[in-house]
Amino acid sequence: MFRLLVDNIPAGTNASKGVGIGSLINLEPSEKVIAATTLERKNNKKYVVFMTKQGLIKKTLLEEYTQTKRSTGIAAIKLKEGDSIANIELMNEEEMIIITKKGMSIRFETKDITAIGRVASGVKTIKLDTDDEVLVGLPIRDKKETIAVFSSFGNAKKTNIDEFPLQMRAGRGVRCCKDEVVGAVTLNDENEILICGNPRSICILGQELPLLKRDTVGNLMIKDSIITSVVKI
Repeated sequence: MFRLLVDNIPAGTNASKGVGIGSLINLEPSEKVIAATTLERKNNKKYVVFMTKQGLIKKTLLEEYTQTKRSTGIAAIKLKEGDSIANIELMNEEEMIIITKKGMSIRFETKDITAIGRVASGVKTIKLDTDDEVLVGLPIRDKKETIAVFSSFGNAKKTNIDEFPLQMRAGRGVRCCKDEVVGAVTLNDENEILICGNPRSICILGQELPLLKRDTVGNLMIKDSIITSVVKI
């Protein structure tokens, strides 16, 4: 884990290539960045929570990461062989919904997960099929929001949170999409969403997504394009 001030990242345009991350932090020659998150100056979050692609979750006190020099890296998590990080969230003890690439999901409590040290692996969140992996873990901070799911074929939808039953951690979960999922975010109607596709990208409001049942595909958002990633602005 490395710390970096956003002010130290050179500004560019939507068409510029950017600078090598290795020029901003001290990466080893064989090391690459696999995840990034932000820490606001006025922050009330207590934990750093890691989700891994093989379905593990690790909760560690934020102070174990903030008491470091900015340019020098420290060990952040112990990954099992073949595993990697899906995403990272700064949290307190909110409920969480895990979304997988094959369209499965599970909602569970995080307050019962014990906080552990930086160099540890974590505990299981969902029972995965052999060809599946965790795509993202979403903290539920407002139960009036919806869960928006985006598939690689350009389809998207939003679904009410109460359609995701609260379960015990480490179960199989429930289906949330019939297609392969490439992105998922918590959403309200006023949020803007940048949908990045190949070859086209669009920016839409949350209210433009159709509100549909959990086990559906969704409506076409980008014609003749493959969605590659989604960002809530």
